[in-house]
Amino acid sequence: MGITEQILTDHAARKDPDGVTWFTAADLARLGIHDRLFTIMQTVQHTLRLRRAKQVVESHGCTDRWCLEDTH
Repeated sequence: MGITEQILTDHAARKDPDGVTWFTAADLARLGIHDRLFTIMQTVQHTLRLRRAKQVVESHGCTDRWCLEDTH
């Protein structure tokens, strides 16, 4: 399973009622992903854009986490 698929699976399991899941370095470690937090964010963001997915990646100015949000 690729990184984006792991993130999407975790997002589906943990998202809040607004369709938002925050990811920290600890979350990535729990998923067995051992790269830098914002490197993974960029990878996921790029892949989702290529797929024209219904999720977007945002940091909202945070430097210690980023989130995956369902779009409507």
